[in-house]
Amino acid sequence: MGAYMRASAVFGSAKRIGGILLPGILLLVAWEVAGRYVLDTEILGEPSNILATLVKQAGGTKIWYHLWVTASEVLIGYFIGVATGFAIGYAVGVSETFGRIVEPYVLLINAIPKVAVAPLFIVFFGIGLASKVAIIVSMVFFLMFYAVYVGLRTIDAEFLYQARIMGISRTGEIFKIVLPAILPNILVGLKTSAASAIIGAIIGEIVASRAGLGFYILEASGSFNVDAIWVGVIFLMLLLFVMTSIIGVLEWRFLRWLPRKHLG
Repeated sequence: MGAYMRASAVFGSAKRIGGILLPGILLLVAWEVAGRYVLDTEILGEPSNILATLVKQAGGTKIWYHLWVTASEVLIGYFIGVATGFAIGYAVGVSETFGRIVEPYVLLINAIPKVAVAPLFIVFFGIGLASKVAIIVSMVFFLMFYAVYVGLRTIDAEFLYQARIMGISRTGEIFKIVLPAILPNILVGLKTSAASAIIGAIIGEIVASRAGLGFYILEASGSFNVDAIWVGVIFLMLLLFVMTSIIGVLEWRFLRWLPRKHLG
């Protein structure tokens, strides 16, 4: 009986993984076939050539160095942006007076396109790590700010009122009611911020840099090496996959109590 249940679990897992991978495999096969007969591979590339270039680049140190540079920029900027966005979002959410003062400025600054001001960051901080971190922080901060701010504004005041009647302390109110209530918003903010952090790093590296995956992609595009461009994109996807997978583990760990709801 136990062996049957284990075999069923393995089959079910394989079926789910196969269902996820199958559309991607079919897309790659269609791309490969179309590249041989329809598409211009000098413009769009070809999966088999991209794979060969990927294996070749992965066997060297150049692409890994560029990945390390980009990952360093992303992680530093990500954590600073998340921390400041959470802190200010929480302060604005719990203080009506502070919120009335700060929120209009946050809305105004957030409306500025980050691509437009990226050159200003480069001029002010230089072409090194600091400018890339500043761009990433400017993109991550607002996502985390609004995740926390909206989460706080949607807490049912009745819960807080009942908790205060029962004599809960201020610290207990924060850790037993407020943070659990806004935790789904925080984790959504962390996930969306991860993609924005990588986009910010690439913007900064393309504008001005000496290393990083954005620089690698720009260099490859300058030599019309489409396969190398795709290799850079694949490594960016790998970085994003690792970050979102870690956040997914946190989500599974801390939100297991939430009921799973399906629309339709």
